[in-house]
Amino acid sequence: MKKKLLSLAVASLVVAGTAQADLNYNYVEGGLGILSPSGQTYIGPDVRASFAATEDIFIYGGFRFLTDDFDYTNFHIGAGYRFCIDDKTDLWAGGNIEYQKFDSWNDTGIALRGGARHQLNDELELGGTLRLVTGDFDYLGLNGHARYKLADNLDFKGELDIQDGDLGLFAGVTYYFK
Repeated sequence: MKKKLLSLAVASLVVAGTAQADLNYNYVEGGLGILSPSGQTYIGPDVRASFAATEDIFIYGGFRFLTDDFDYTNFHIGAGYRFCIDDKTDLWAGGNIEYQKFDSWNDTGIALRGGARHQLNDELELGGTLRLVTGDFDYLGLNGHARYKLADNLDFKGELDIQDGDLGLFAGVTYYFK
């Protein structure tokens, strides 16, 4: 029985490694970001991008500048690896450098990210991400998103984000290239 389970697990990894999902990792997206910690409501532009360096490796990054009584800036850039499960589902993992600035304090740390993307049908993609950011401004973040197809290379994206228990939202568009 153990040999059969081991054989099944190895076969699953081989199939997952050879399957090719139709999910596109070449995009830029931009919109409005909101974060509500400690009675504040920080709001401002949020821009992100991804570029597929190979079929499985991608470079990603983002920048957001949110403001209320104080300013919050976040910039990150890193690389990820996608694990194709089937033609509609990917799991991915990555690491990046994360810069954060809150008012006059700033910090640079390492972050680990991972997530899942699933193309539910021709119009709708669902996904989620877990991230652990280290440093003086360390936090654990969890988000879920939906992308709805507006045109061949353009999606509407909505996202709910929990960052150390604080609620965040994102609404914008994703433009795919290549």
